[in-house]
Amino acid sequence: MRDLFYKLKYRFGRYAIPNLSLYVTMIFSLGYLMIISPAGAYVYSSWLAFYPREVLHGQIWRIATAIFYPPVAGSGLVWGVISLLIYYNFSSLVERMMGTFEFNVYFFGSILIGEIGSIVSYLMTGINFPYIPIYTHFAIIMAFAIMYPDASVLLMFFLPLKAKWIAVAEAVIYLYNFLTGGIITKISIAAAFIPVIMFFLFVYGGGNGNIISNLRFRMKQRKRRKDWKDQWR
Repeated sequence: MRDLFYKLKYRFGRYAIPNLSLYVTMIFSLGYLMIISPAGAYVYSSWLAFYPREVLHGQIWRIATAIFYPPVAGSGLVWGVISLLIYYNFSSLVERMMGTFEFNVYFFGSILIGEIGSIVSYLMTGINFPYIPIYTHFAIIMAFAIMYPDASVLLMFFLPLKAKWIAVAEAVIYLYNFLTGGIITKISIAAAFIPVIMFFLFVYGGGNGNIISNLRFRMKQRKRRKDWKDQWR
């Protein structure tokens, strides 16, 4: 799988969008300004949101315009600005760590998985639920925690917590939502975390596809670094 990924990167890497996290945050800003007003929310729902029935009937632009839905909505302009800045901070770090092509695949792959799942659900059930990639946006924290597990994050701007514990809490909440939510919730969560898992196993995790071996290797690395630092105290 790792070899296949890098073959794709060699062939298509030049088409990847650099600084995607910045452009996506700008799109979210426009989307947020749109949906905080009743008229804008109506425009998004009527013409931009990903409804599988409308897409199958020719409104294919919805495949792209679905990403206008921001990671925060309806919480006031100040909180919206703060939330978007937080998102950009996380996503830009993840993009730099992953690489341009990898982050493009990670982000757009999650969106496409959710949209395909939404279409399959519609064809099976006939229910025309919109796919909103909100879980994809929040899953960036999970990716950040994989790469920077011991980084301190200020929860609510004053409570320092390790990124890995925030990710654990997020995973528990999403697992609960997955088990208790409807089909679209399940599709949205699966779409958000499939790229996270694939990236960890086959790209960032060393490419052997064995999550246990990867975790053991990283624990040994962390222990060696700690032992080296302790000898100089």
